[in-house]
Amino acid sequence: MNTYCVSTLPFSNFNLKEFVGEFSQAGVSAVELAQTHYSNTDPKTINELRAEYGLNFKSLLSTVRVDAPGGLEELISILDTAERLSISTVSIASGGNESATTREVDRIISLLRTITKEAYTRNLNLALYAHEGSLAYNLEHTQKLFDAITYENFGFYYSPYHFHRAGDDPVVALRTLSERLFSVYFNCGVDSQTGSEPFWGPEMDFRAICKEIERVGYTSEIMLIYLGLNTESPQPIIDGILNARTKLDTYFS
Repeated sequence: MNTYCVSTLPFSNFNLKEFVGEFSQAGVSAVELAQTHYSNTDPKTINELRAEYGLNFKSLLSTVRVDAPGGLEELISILDTAERLSISTVSIASGGNESATTREVDRIISLLRTITKEAYTRNLNLALYAHEGSLAYNLEHTQKLFDAITYENFGFYYSPYHFHRAGDDPVVALRTLSERLFSVYFNCGVDSQTGSEPFWGPEMDFRAICKEIERVGYTSEIMLIYLGLNTESPQPIIDGILNARTKLDTYFS
């Protein structure tokens, strides 16, 4: 039976206490905090929510570019926040862009090595996610980063959707990088163009992807990030997460 994690990014307009209590009712056992929430939350609040709802506050989501002006310093500050909140993992982007030069790639690798070492001194893991518009947008570039940065606390945050968008086979991407696998997430929500839900890239072979997730031995929580709703209350987003979780379970069955 799968266990699930939810990103708080779609809940940015709401206080944590307004919605996390609903997660356990939705079969969710873990939470990835977006910057809106971890920037404004103290350890006492996180500990109270852990105790009350039995939730694993698993990771912090960073969208900071390590190569942006002040990016390294901002990422180090996020590491300090993770340490302060007793959260073990920070999910990070690569920075850069899809057409980065060799010199730019080398600089990003150097910066990522630096932040990885900073994470290690704090006993933290970094989970790198591939995303269009960044250097790690496809399998080739993502693998290049992992070949260059071999620290055990620098791992892979797999999303089939972004590899699909880059023109790669999501199953091949997972198989290729599985030895560095830390986390898995699925992009779901309302498609702004079609209004369809729950999963982006519905043309993907979800059964094959889920079979590969099982084959590589991943047993931790699967994160769902449900985007595309602008609501006055958290409930429609929570309902969407429930729908996505139920649908995803059918692909694993």
